Amino acid sequence: MAGIKDVAALAGVSISTVSYVMTGKRPIGANTRRRVLQAARELGYLAKNGGPAPLSGETHFVALSSPVHDFTSYTNYCAYFLNFLKAARQLGYETLLLTEETGDEQLRSIIDTGMVDGVALMDVTMNDPRIELAQFSSIPLISIGHPMNEINVPCIDTDFIEMGEMIVQTLCCNGHRRILFAGGKEIDYERNGGANYLIRLRASMHAAAARHKIHIDEEFTDEDDFDAAENLLERFISSENTAIVTQGGPLFLNNLVAAARQRGMKIPQDLSLISAGTYTDSIGKRLRIDEFPLMPAELCQLGMSMLVRLMDGTLKGKEKATLIHPVYRQRGSIASR
Repeated sequence: MAGIKDVAALAGVSISTVSYVMTGKRPIGANTRRRVLQAARELGYLAKNGGPAPLSGETHFVALSSPVHDFTSYTNYCAYFLNFLKAARQLGYETLLLTEETGDEQLRSIIDTGMVDGVALMDVTMNDPRIELAQFSSIPLISIGHPMNEINVPCIDTDFIEMGEMIVQTLCCNGHRRILFAGGKEIDYERNGGANYLIRLRASMHAAAARHKIHIDEEFTDEDDFDAAENLLERFISSENTAIVTQGGPLFLNNLVAAARQRGMKIPQDLSLISAGTYTDSIGKRLRIDEFPLMPAELCQLGMSMLVRLMDGTLKGKEKATLIHPVYRQRGSIASR
């Protein structure tokens, strides 16, 4: 089992230097501090002995770790980033945006150098590698999104399990027995166990459908594919499904409604439609489509408040995992069968 001597040897420093990094009793240069922390991680010393002491002084900066991928939905991304930026400024903090695709290496560097007072994670996957950094972190860290492998990380999210149950219950009460579920991009269900909100909503819908003896067909969709909406509609028409639940973004929703109208189909008479776990902004309202929306403004405000309370030591244990109730915006796109 590794000890402080092993860490010092691997980092090429004295035992006292390792001690100062861990206790914060004396200031240590950023490069040396990084070497010590890297050595401690490699040897498993941090996990066994707790994280290093935080750096002294406040920066009044917080980091928002939200990786950008080739398949990132910029509609959702911008909504969350801008709302987090606004929430942080209202509480006296500026925001450092971290966009590295893997996320964990860039985040580790920011934590080790003490550039920020706290960190918020976004675009959280079920098996997110960034969550592991929490056990080493010398600064407060929260997750806006509910990962599966949470390790003592306070998190806040919409209750997507409840959302899935509400969707199926709504359709069941209106007499629908067969549903076509149009998911998002297939890669979003695979990367690091899948995007947490997509996975939870999909699983919840399937579980609720089984209880209500409702059949669900599935189709992945890509709003960047010009023919995606047409292809989905073709499948709907050729099936016995009576409703579509889509996790596609605003562009996909707009294209789907347009394709239905071009075929002379009326909503909800010929097609019942729900947009779920999406941020359609004004499009869903303009098209009068029932919606269970993402809520970036509410989540970012609550998340930033949680981070500040974690930083000042006033966050209570029962608040460590907070799920907020989903909102149902009923606009008349569900027909009774």
